[in-house]
Amino acid sequence: MSNVNFFDLARNRFRTGLAELDKKWGWYFALGVLLVVLGSIASATAVGTTMLSVVMLGWILLVGGAGLIALSFVASKWSGFLLTLAAGALHVIAGFTLLSFPRSGAVAITLMVGAIWIGAGIYRAIASMVMRFPNWGWHLVSGIVSFVVGAMLVRGLATTSLWFLGLYLGVDLIIHGLSWITFALRVHGLARELAISEERRPAA
Repeated sequence: MSNVNFFDLARNRFRTGLAELDKKWGWYFALGVLLVVLGSIASATAVGTTMLSVVMLGWILLVGGAGLIALSFVASKWSGFLLTLAAGALHVIAGFTLLSFPRSGAVAITLMVGAIWIGAGIYRAIASMVMRFPNWGWHLVSGIVSFVVGAMLVRGLATTSLWFLGLYLGVDLIIHGLSWITFALRVHGLARELAISEERRPAA
């Protein structure tokens, strides 16, 4: 009897939660469409998006660094005063540098991403061949792809740094948008299937 009550309770909670999500499925769908549109624009104007991203990052670092410096003087008696002041100063310098030289900032960020992908690809490939865990072949392929893409970014740094960040952000927005669209359609479909099954269920 308790098991029946437990499953009934779980089923009722699922229905309630699904009904609440279904009421707003249109908003989730609209959010997904918006993200896809923004991602497409960002990808189509990858160079402009890259420069804009670097400038925004520069402002974030500049404002954050100024806040850290102000905080260090407000709490000047704190033992971490010098550390906070130094961190704030470094943030301000980095932010000012990115704002003054966005092209160089894009090169530095692209180089960092490329180096990370190269290192991650080498590690993933070696680890998959040594450990031989289930589906290790796919991890080996993934590592090789990461290494190749990272090497391509670093090798063509002069040109790839102009469009890479913008294209990456655009693709990321598109993927997130498609995931929200899929989520919204799936929720709405499940709600309709549940409603149809409830209508067909014989009355107790």
